[in-house]
Amino acid sequence: MSVTATRGPSEAGLIGRLIERLTEIFALVGGLVMIAIMLVQSASVLGRSLPDLFGFIGLKLPRLAIPGDIEIVQLGCGIAIFCFLPLCHYRRANVLVEFFTQHLPVRYRSMFDLAANLLFLVIASAITWQLGHGSQEKIAYWDTTMVLRLPEAYPYVGALAAATLWTLVVAYSCARSCQEIMRDRVIGPAPSGDH
Repeated sequence: MSVTATRGPSEAGLIGRLIERLTEIFALVGGLVMIAIMLVQSASVLGRSLPDLFGFIGLKLPRLAIPGDIEIVQLGCGIAIFCFLPLCHYRRANVLVEFFTQHLPVRYRSMFDLAANLLFLVIASAITWQLGHGSQEKIAYWDTTMVLRLPEAYPYVGALAAATLWTLVVAYSCARSCQEIMRDRVIGPAPSGDH
């Protein structure tokens, strides 16, 4: 059976559609965080450059950098990256080397996907476990950043929520691969090589 055969929207099932919506919400949050980071960093760079930009006309403007802009970028990037991982994995958008498997039947490709998803499950579970441990420590000791004194617990908890969803998505992907092996057809989003 061809991989590009038509699939109905309900083929992923209720759980698949729920997971897809959750991953889209988390990715949207990650995108908003990235926009906020971009705005903070742009404002800080422009503020530092004011004397250079307007110095040629005789204006004496102060350098107005945003204090702790690097801290904001670091904390925001940590959250945003974890927010994108669940959607990336759900849509099979991870980097794949399909040169050897692209012409295999769906069942055999799904076997390779299952093996990769099981490895991802171990990695995602370990990362989620460590983020949970780190979050507990950050909350217990109430660590803060150096310049702005922002609590480091909040980004850890945000990343933990996204990593937990990522782990659930990887577990769902393992089940999805098993169903694809049994049915010999693609369920949900098509593999990246088929887009």
